[in-house]
Amino acid sequence: MTKAGNKWGGLRIKLYFQFDGGFIMVPWDRFDEGVDWYRQHMGWKLIDTATGPVGRKAFFRLPGGGQANLKSFEIDLEHFSQHDYAEGNCRFCFRTANLEQALAYFRKQGVRCSEPVKLPDGAAAADIEAFAGVRLTLSEDREYEGKYPEAFAIRYGAKPLWLGVRDLEASILWYENVLGLERSDTDYAEKGFALMRDGKSKWDYVWLQQLPPGSPHRKANPGARPYFLIEGRDDFLQTRRWLQEQGIETSEAVGEWWMGFHFFDPDGNRLNVWNYY
Repeated sequence: MTKAGNKWGGLRIKLYFQFDGGFIMVPWDRFDEGVDWYRQHMGWKLIDTATGPVGRKAFFRLPGGGQANLKSFEIDLEHFSQHDYAEGNCRFCFRTANLEQALAYFRKQGVRCSEPVKLPDGAAAADIEAFAGVRLTLSEDREYEGKYPEAFAIRYGAKPLWLGVRDLEASILWYENVLGLERSDTDYAEKGFALMRDGKSKWDYVWLQQLPPGSPHRKANPGARPYFLIEGRDDFLQTRRWLQEQGIETSEAVGEWWMGFHFFDPDGNRLNVWNYY
């Protein structure tokens, strides 16, 4: 990891962090098996696979719109390393039409599932342990019931990111100043949550949740990795430099026509950035 010496001074970045999906990680030696698992159990249509400078990738069309991507772990690339694997407190959420039915299916297949919980907006959600132990979160959206009966993860969640933090107010300020997010008009503080929005599109899409006192703190290296797009190669590289100037640790940028790097919020949640031609 590379880290600059300057302390973050609270300046709002002018570059635009745009949620753009992400990667679900798969062991290199089980990659083809992983592709088959997601095609069979998620109901995703395979678009293509590729092998390039940063390893193996598979691209799926999500039934309700959007694209899901698998990526192989790579020993020699920090950004794609499996070293110190830990799911942490960052959840990557996908919409399902009927959560009870989805969980019943996965349990029948021997997939571990958590008990459902209610998010502050009333949506039901639960975790599943997908291929090779990757945690994915399903959030219920009954508007899709009956539309894609073969799919249990129809598209990205209406609020695809759910992050646990130790100090809710401090984290709100950090995400405002570093990612340029804004606090939603709806206040969920009494429920221990904050909802953050994309300041440009006004899309409410990031849950911040207050963790219980004494919750363990470590840098996570999860299997489900959401990414933010920075358009323009120069802006992408400038973003990494800007983060370092604020004293935020970043990985090396890897790739050629596709490039990516990651950094962490103060609670160890891994945040990923990419750019592609």
